[in-house]
Parts: sequence; C-alpha cells; structure tokens
Amino acid sequence: MHGARELAERLHAQIAEAGLESWCAPLERNGPAGGEGPVEAQLPGSDLLVCVGGDGTVLQASGLASALGVPVFGVRMGRLGFLAESTEGEAEAALRLILAGKGRIEERTMAQAVLEDGEPLHALNDVVIGRQRLGRTVSVGVHLDGVVLAEYRTDAIIVATATGSTGYALAIHGPILYPTSPELIVAAVAPHLSYSNALVVRDGATVTLEVARGHEAVMTVDGHHEVEVRSGSTVRIARSPRRARFVRLGGENQFYANLAQRLGWLRLDHQLGELERD
Repeated sequence: MHGARELAERLHAQIAEAGLESWCAPLERNGPAGGEGPVEAQLPGSDLLVCVGGDGTVLQASGLASALGVPVFGVRMGRLGFLAESTEGEAEAALRLILAGKGRIEERTMAQAVLEDGEPLHALNDVVIGRQRLGRTVSVGVHLDGVVLAEYRTDAIIVATATGSTGYALAIHGPILYPTSPELIVAAVAPHLSYSNALVVRDGATVTLEVARGHEAVMTVDGHHEVEVRSGSTVRIARSPRRARFVRLGGENQFYANLAQRLGWLRLDHQLGELERD
C-alpha cells in the first residue's frame, strides 16, 4: 500500500528513539511453504506488533500475533476501518501515548475450524464454506450442538465472530455484535427456497457444517486460508482457544462512533437534526 512502508519506518525509528528494541519487516500474504515469513520469524518475544495498512493487513497480522498473545496496534492507510486504532496522520502521536502506557487491551473472540481430522485453523473474522464454481450452489447441513438446524442449497454458509459481524456477514444484512462479544453468527448467502435469517449462537456452542454427498466446496478462513472440502465432509467450528488482542486508546464506546461513521448513520442523524430545527 502506498506510503505504508515509509510510515512503518518512521514509527520504527520513533520506537528506537524511545530507547526500546524494535524490528521492521514486511507482512507476506503467502510465506514460504512449510516455513515462516519475516514477521513470524521476528514475532516471538515481542511485546507489541505495530501494523500499518488496511483492515486486511491488520487481520492477517493479528492472526499471527494471536498465536503468541502479542497485542496489535493497527494504523490504517486510507479509508476508515474497524480493526485499526489510528489513522496515518495520528499514528506517531498515538504510538507515543501507547509507549507511555496509556493504552488499554481489547480482547476479541476467534473461531476455530477443523475439517474432519485436520489441523485447526483460527479465524478472527469468519469461516466460509462456499461453492467451488460459479453458477452452481452447494448443499450444506448445519448442526448446532448435535441438533440439525437447517439444510441449505446456497452460495455459501458464513460462521462469523463478533469482529466478522462487520465484514462479510454485514454485507448480507447479518446482525452487528459488539466486538468483544463471545457469540458466533451463522448465516446463509443467497439460499435457494430457504429462510435467510442469520442466527446468533451462544458462547461455547459447536457448529458443524456437512457438505452433502455429490457436492464439493471450498472453505476460506479470514479470506486468505483456502481448503478444499470434499463431498460428504464435515467442518466443526467453535470458539478458538486463541484470543486476538488489540491496543486501544479511546473508550469502549468508540466502536459505536466508528460504526456510525463507517455506515453513514452519522450523516443521517445530522440531516434529521437539521430538519427538526427547521
């Protein structure tokens, strides 16, 4: 992203000037097969990960940091996001406050997805089971704690965290959860001849998605891990033992201010206020 590298280097220098050890590395979308990327190699032993970029970059960085419990301070470049704490122009002043110990830690629930007997994958935003090819639907059975909930012919099934409730799930009119809420959301994308209501699932529940025989699907985790799901396979999704940790400077109600601005509600309220005064 334009300008991100230059800003990262300035923040790196700022930390060094404060007398603290630091490192600077690019975040690779796909590291070497079976190996570590530059951030993963440097991250162990770190007390804070400063991430400069868009929400997608902060999402990927927080996934790496969550494995070690390292908190993330996100700096967004460009438009308003939900994960980053600071804008480009505010970054150096915000980092100064954080280094002075004036930030707070916000912990967020992650989801864990296990395909059959495979290795668990961890998502801060969502796990999506969808069709492999355009023009065809996938048939997915949804089970909640062993109870059959629904059988969908659909483009995809989304299982989202509270963080993911402002992502893909929001695009299909799912509910918005407060970011530290532990519940999960289950929602179908364009279901055929079925209800499309999203469901908020209690904390501690397990959602099992079963791809019907004769159908094949793809599972994506936070938009960048992609795994083929073969006919008749099941995926179990529950709360992950990992927690994503973010450094915040504003109060807990700052989320609602960001939400109103991001979704345009603030402009609407302002217009209504003007009409009432007229």
